[in-house]
Amino acid sequence: MTTRATFTVGVFGLAAKIVDGVIRIKVNVRTDQERQKELAKLPANSTVKIIDMPGGGVEFEDFSSLKKEGLFSVLSREIKEETGGCIIIQTSAFFCGPYLAAVNGEDPTKPVGDIAFWMPIKLIGEPKPTNEASEHPWMSRAQFNAEAPYRCVSGLGKLGRTGQMICAAFEHYELHSRKPDCLSVFS
Repeated sequence: MTTRATFTVGVFGLAAKIVDGVIRIKVNVRTDQERQKELAKLPANSTVKIIDMPGGGVEFEDFSSLKKEGLFSVLSREIKEETGGCIIIQTSAFFCGPYLAAVNGEDPTKPVGDIAFWMPIKLIGEPKPTNEASEHPWMSRAQFNAEAPYRCVSGLGKLGRTGQMICAAFEHYELHSRKPDCLSVFS
């Protein structure tokens, strides 16, 4: 019998850069597009690309395994796996959060709780397509707000967990892009 995990802790990294005065965030275009479009009830010929953030989760029965590895180490490993070998560095402007929590009590195949964090990162290297991401575009806030050509997977929109993290990331980068000591978070 498989023991059900108490929590899944998700940790996601968002790299940002300024292009022609516009902040853009690196996202993953998922490889399971057709499945996600079906969930979102999008037309089969939809040009919308379902996006997610580089990162992943660690299932644990108690907090000991997370304490042993640490959020930044988990994120570093996941980023390397999901971007085809890119690495991240911890900067002086390192920031963690906000975290978003969800509770699942109905589906026995899924953890009871889901806690997610995001971190601004500096991405070293050029991401290559992986099993989980067909491409890694830079997305502007205008594209995100319009949900075209990109749409989030969590809640399939701005109100889902992924969308909330991307909103928070844009706000963070826009706030700190004006401060010289914080520009090191941009790749």
